[in-house]
Amino acid sequence: MMKKTSLWLVFFVLGVSSLAAQQKYALVMGNGAYTGITSLNNPVNDARDMEATLKNLGWTVDLVINGNLDQMEGAAIRLKNRLSASRNSYGFLFYAGHGVQSGGVNYLIPVDANIQSENFLRQRAVSLQALLDELNDAGNELNIVALDACRDNPFSWKRSGTRGLQVVSNQPAKSIIVYATSAGSTAADGAGRNGLFTTHLLNNLKKPGLSVRDLFDQTGADVYRASGGAQVPAIYSQFFDVAYLGTRTSTVTPQPSPAPVQPVDPPVVNPRPTPAGFVLVPARTFSMGSNNGESWEKPVHQVTISKAFYMSDHEVTQKEWYDVMGATVRQQRDMWDKSYSLYGEGDNYPMYYVSWYDAVEYCNKRSIKEGLTPAYSGSGESITCNFRANGYRLPTEAEWEWSAKGGGKDSMVYEYSGSNSVDGVAWYSGNSGSRIHPVKTKGANSLGLYDMSGNVWEWCWDGYGSYSSGSQTDPTGAAGGSYRVFRGGSWDGSAQYARSVGRYGDTPSRRGNSIGFRLVRP
Repeated sequence: MMKKTSLWLVFFVLGVSSLAAQQKYALVMGNGAYTGITSLNNPVNDARDMEATLKNLGWTVDLVINGNLDQMEGAAIRLKNRLSASRNSYGFLFYAGHGVQSGGVNYLIPVDANIQSENFLRQRAVSLQALLDELNDAGNELNIVALDACRDNPFSWKRSGTRGLQVVSNQPAKSIIVYATSAGSTAADGAGRNGLFTTHLLNNLKKPGLSVRDLFDQTGADVYRASGGAQVPAIYSQFFDVAYLGTRTSTVTPQPSPAPVQPVDPPVVNPRPTPAGFVLVPARTFSMGSNNGESWEKPVHQVTISKAFYMSDHEVTQKEWYDVMGATVRQQRDMWDKSYSLYGEGDNYPMYYVSWYDAVEYCNKRSIKEGLTPAYSGSGESITCNFRANGYRLPTEAEWEWSAKGGGKDSMVYEYSGSNSVDGVAWYSGNSGSRIHPVKTKGANSLGLYDMSGNVWEWCWDGYGSYSSGSQTDPTGAAGGSYRVFRGGSWDGSAQYARSVGRYGDTPSRRGNSIGFRLVRP
């Protein structure tokens, strides 16, 4: 028998830790013995195991099993009252059971709920937003809400095509929202006592020294690998500090202090080794766009890249593509249209005939292959990016232009990436001989990036749209529209498109003989 699928939503509201020990209060609810709708096997197990894990981590736990409406709401108010007594307190609310969404609002279903029409949800189920509002009113330092709810609406009146829960639209500041799987997808209950996501979350909660960020990065990677890529957890964050849910550090045997030495100034080094084939691009504010070029390059506006990142010094090659995707450039071309010709073939040639969707898939598969957390989740038009994941992703358009301009290392802003002479740094229609060329056969810019101008266009993350004139921090492109950005020009385009400010776009399904991509990592 197929087990029920489930959705996890993990919601964190985090504050700045004080020097005093935090009071930690948890409410854990598991509903499985439903009377009017399908019963569930795992929620009670999930709740009891979460209770035990939290108690071992020092939490005071209030456990509600198979609760009705009054019991669930009353327990939530008790939690708020405990948290309100101290702004230094931590709160954890965990729920496993049925959950549905209606009109963009999520509801948790009591075990005895008799909901014969969607119009009665508000009176006979628990609003998730109401629970979040209660915790927000407590004014304490840290709140955690974990929600495990059946993906498919169990009621006969369910609307056609409505599945699972909605992303919380009113996300409080200093919060992290984590889904066990992408919106619109199903999450596995697992083959054992707990759901797939629950299993790995519980395992990682028990590991000492994991910060909140590390905890969910590791859990996401574990789930992705265990499901063979079928289940991709999604993380939405508005929290930028460090916090710990369990033990802050591992227990180690103290070592004797070394003899004192004469202090010297340490060398200035990058705290993490730069991955092979990548360069470090610094954070900075720069002027993006051009007032002298095409209309879609205007206006010039100030953009801040708030965090340094790594960028591949070359476009993804055909060998790199084959090693991950198992397809040659010929097979990739044939998948699209066999009537097209090949314009360059070999291990060191850039991969082309790659759609934006293909590039996203490659990023996730390579991340998993190398033990990194995938950045992308969802499918089709619902793909989202977790910019904090340590896996590979496409650059944003702002990151791409800042890198093409040398990341501040150029003594001047060149028209092309690394030079005012297009022939020195780019393969374009004027010198390519109507062919693609191997990567890194033209000059690099001051960062050591090759082929940012010319050879093949490079997909970016962003939706394609007009620039705004206002200052921005870490922009990610137009919210609407059906096009995605690509940058840098190509072997069959004029020098105009190879400029560092040149931009263009097409549908994300577009595969062309002049479109490839390169990678970035946090």
